[in-house]
Amino acid sequence: MKVKRYFAANMRSALEQVRQEQGPDVVILSNRKVDGGIELLTAIGEPDAELLEKFTPRIVRERAASPAPLQMAEAPAGDAPVAPAAATEALWTRQETVMQMQREIGAIKSLLEQQLSGFAWHEFNHRSPLQARLLRVLTQLGIAPQLARSLVGAVDDRREFTAAWRQVFAALQARLPCLDDPVLNHGGLVALCGATGVGKTTLVSKLAGRYALAHGNDRVALVSTDDQRLGAHQQLRTFGRLVGITVLSVQGIDELPDTLAELQDRDLILLDLPGFAPADPAFRRTLATLARLPGGVQTYLTLSAGADFHAMERVVAAVDGLPLAGCCLTKLDEAATLGPALSAVVASRLPVAYVTAGQQVPDDISVATPEHLCADLLKMGKASPLPVESTVLEQAFVL
Repeated sequence: MKVKRYFAANMRSALEQVRQEQGPDVVILSNRKVDGGIELLTAIGEPDAELLEKFTPRIVRERAASPAPLQMAEAPAGDAPVAPAAATEALWTRQETVMQMQREIGAIKSLLEQQLSGFAWHEFNHRSPLQARLLRVLTQLGIAPQLARSLVGAVDDRREFTAAWRQVFAALQARLPCLDDPVLNHGGLVALCGATGVGKTTLVSKLAGRYALAHGNDRVALVSTDDQRLGAHQQLRTFGRLVGITVLSVQGIDELPDTLAELQDRDLILLDLPGFAPADPAFRRTLATLARLPGGVQTYLTLSAGADFHAMERVVAAVDGLPLAGCCLTKLDEAATLGPALSAVVASRLPVAYVTAGQQVPDDISVATPEHLCADLLKMGKASPLPVESTVLEQAFVL
């Protein structure tokens, strides 16, 4: 076991010295602050009992020698190092030092990824100019960088631009599955879920109004389960009185079975669910409760087209693996571009059922089709193209 001492101005520099000289399979025996920076004591090779005796406290040595697993020990006073269970693992002195090292390593990783993605983009731009041009156009439309790179990846760089663009456009349409008016055609028990403020209540009203016009207002009912937002129940009740549709309210999802029993003669029952934050575990519990209801529930995720991609990405991640029938896009009239919303739809792998643009009930709603979605994407993109910066293009090449 070879022991070596390192001095550096900070932990990042010290770790870089260790990595360059001894590689990743090194044991850090101790680290401490000294005048002018940081001192690291490292060892490499087979564990040496005498060195462990010298550089680790007695209680850690005893636990390390026992068969029982050892969690990270509490740091003693002073600069005495603390070891994990296995003698070949790193030996740290203080928990805050470990956390600081983790932050610095994370910063190094982020810096390397940024530099590598920059190199990759410039090489791609030089090697495949047609694909690079297509990537810029998709980015101007608001398509997420990773999706944009995936779409242009199959294009032959020797093709003429117009033909290549048609190929990319067709590939995007193929990744946008849509449903043929499922609610109005089939009825049933339908729930709309989504983050707060995305337009679920307005969408519920539009669907109910459309169904009432086609089949009669006595064939549809609304149930509001949103007891969190002030005025949610009242908004639906006012709409119900205006068009003659039954509207009921429940204070919690557990009350639904009794309420649904009162509406068993209706062909379509629409549930307006409370809004949720992406990390809220109550949302998953709500959908699990709905899944246990007799007859089954068709639940659709509602996404606001005006939200940015990262916000929608968090929502999509929150519903991953949940039993959803599809999604709906709302507030197209408030969005500057449709690219982020379509990128989120592709990432979610959820078919699109309806899109809305405007507040008119029961108007301002249409059945989604890939052709119309992509046409809106182009129309909005031409009206207000997004600026294309190299940092955004480089994100397409992050590993």
